[in-house]
Amino acid sequence: MILETVKFQTDTLLSMCAVCVSDRSGAQIALFIIVSSFIFLGLANWTYKKYIKNNPKFLKKFKL
Repeated sequence: MILETVKFQTDTLLSMCAVCVSDRSGAQIALFIIVSSFIFLGLANWTYKKYIKNNPKFLKKFKL
């Protein structure tokens, strides 16, 4: 009687966290995010110093 009212949905999406799905531990994922953000910030700083800081047209246009 109870099994007739309970319907199991086999087509639902099983969602798991990134640590559960992959072979990486949480520390490896955190280290990857930290290192990649340092690389991104380094490239952004280099771009700012090379192209934006030394360009008077850009500084006038945006009043920096």
